[in-house]
Amino acid sequence: MIFLMFLVGFGVWLAAAIVFCKRIPRWLGVSKHGAVISVLLFPVVLALPVADDLIGRWQFYRLCDMEAVVTLSPDWEKVKRARRVSSPRSDVAGALIPIYSQGSEYVDADTGKTFMTHPHFYTYGGLLFGRLGLGLGSSTSCHPKNSEAVAKQINIYELLKQGEMK
Repeated sequence: MIFLMFLVGFGVWLAAAIVFCKRIPRWLGVSKHGAVISVLLFPVVLALPVADDLIGRWQFYRLCDMEAVVTLSPDWEKVKRARRVSSPRSDVAGALIPIYSQGSEYVDADTGKTFMTHPHFYTYGGLLFGRLGLGLGSSTSCHPKNSEAVAKQINIYELLKQGEMK
């Protein structure tokens, strides 16, 4: 049923794109080469409903590659006991689609200073997939690729256990 609705929606948009592309040169007052302009505009007009999602997802994956990394403070080796604190959800500025950030911070239970950050990013998509529900509520997320290796290296699970024993 969802596929049929998709086909109907695509058919309507395809017909609308054809009509728009035929009329745009006339609306712009172009009389010479109108057919060429219509043909060149067609792929652009056809892709408009998903353009924000395509560009936004590219921005999302680029953000993940650059920002989704585990960060350790220089004095992490001095930590004997740790606590995990969740970061509040926050919007990421400058993206075409809504991207949210939320992660964890690990603090030294004795000093209260943060010694490790572990960010997560997620998005529901652009206009069609996120806001209008064609993504069916699914989200895309990313987290640091090296998080498990760093957790093993610093023995975070033992530090957390020691932090609970206070």
